[in-house]
Amino acid sequence: MPSPKSMVPSYTLGVLTIAYILSYLDRQILGLLVEPLRQDLHLTDLQIGLLQGFTFAIVLAASGLPLGRWVDTGNRVRIAAIGIAFWSIMTAACGFAGSFEALLLCRAGVALGEAALAPAAYSLISDLFPMRRRGFAIGVFSSGAYIGAGLSLVLSATVLHQFLRAESLFQIPGIQHVWQIVFVVVGIPGIAVALWMASLREPQRQSGSAPSIIPGAPEIGAYYADNRVQFASLYLCLAFAAIEAYSYSAWVPSVLIRTFQMPPTDVGFVLGPLFIASSVSGLIFGATLGDTLVRRGIAAARPMLMCSGALAASLFTAALPFAPSLNAALTLISIATFLSTIIVANGPPALQDITPARMRGVTSAIGVMIVTLIGMGLGPTLVGFVSQTIIGDPKAIGIALSIVSTIGLVSSSAVGLVASFHYRLGSDNGAPSAIKEQAVPGQ
Repeated sequence: MPSPKSMVPSYTLGVLTIAYILSYLDRQILGLLVEPLRQDLHLTDLQIGLLQGFTFAIVLAASGLPLGRWVDTGNRVRIAAIGIAFWSIMTAACGFAGSFEALLLCRAGVALGEAALAPAAYSLISDLFPMRRRGFAIGVFSSGAYIGAGLSLVLSATVLHQFLRAESLFQIPGIQHVWQIVFVVVGIPGIAVALWMASLREPQRQSGSAPSIIPGAPEIGAYYADNRVQFASLYLCLAFAAIEAYSYSAWVPSVLIRTFQMPPTDVGFVLGPLFIASSVSGLIFGATLGDTLVRRGIAAARPMLMCSGALAASLFTAALPFAPSLNAALTLISIATFLSTIIVANGPPALQDITPARMRGVTSAIGVMIVTLIGMGLGPTLVGFVSQTIIGDPKAIGIALSIVSTIGLVSSSAVGLVASFHYRLGSDNGAPSAIKEQAVPGQ
């Protein structure tokens, strides 16, 4: 039987992953509610894009850097717990929004709370797991994003189905529509998860330095200047790939509803499990392959996998508008999701492997900021813009989604290739010795 000490990393990883599932559940719950929101609040596709993309991204990005700095100086467990509690309250508050402006403000609050989790989690995981296992651990954590996005479809479909049948039985002050109940239902459980997170023990930082002894802005700036090409290429590879990921999460439900006339509840029950299965399998496959290649001495294995995964996925996003049937469309969506998650499986560990331990909070926050601004900020909003302004036909939303997603993935592959040629491991996080380590049985 494993000792309690050996169980701590896995237990902490499990709690962090559950929190990440909740994060994306709350973030992506809007995806299946697009059509009822559009009707009840008289929203345009561009406004929907702003709710799911640009505004959310601006707040998430702007708050990420100071929160990342806080992660490098403070108690990471406590920071994560505060963020979870705040975004959960703001998600529930979305259920009482009666206008576009009110909903926009609540969504901004959700983004502010969620900005705390990723920097804290990546820093914690990098201290808890050695490099030979770091890719898999971060892959497990990253799977929470896709599980949460998939569950958001299933849960919202379930709640919509149940409350549409018995709406008159539930009279909540300030709530007039079923979609408002969905926000309240998914927001409340976050308080319990925040308390669970707060019960964890803060691990010792891998560098062995005290939390107060942290690099200043000049040292951080100098490190980034010396490694500018590999940081920039890795950040942009993730960011351009995120254009596809966020666009798919935001608009694929509408594609199935508008193009194939699927009822929203059917979309949730079909698309949710498909997203979970294809993305989690892609993450585990990509992370395991990345760790294996790194152990065999291929230092640039992670950026190489990011480059090839993006290029392969672009072929299937480009083919989506030509799908002759619903089943064909679902197959293309599934394959594109599997391949694109290989990028996500290798990006964060690639960044952690080249970053000094005392800078991981800031490095992760900068990554989240860039990925959020480009991926979330541009992706869903550009799809709405192309659909409404350039194509001008709501039923052709699949074409707009394909254009934006494919361009994002091709761009991601290009900068991933640059990252592969300039990638070198960090010197103070055990990387050189870890490259040579072999997997330890049972770990």
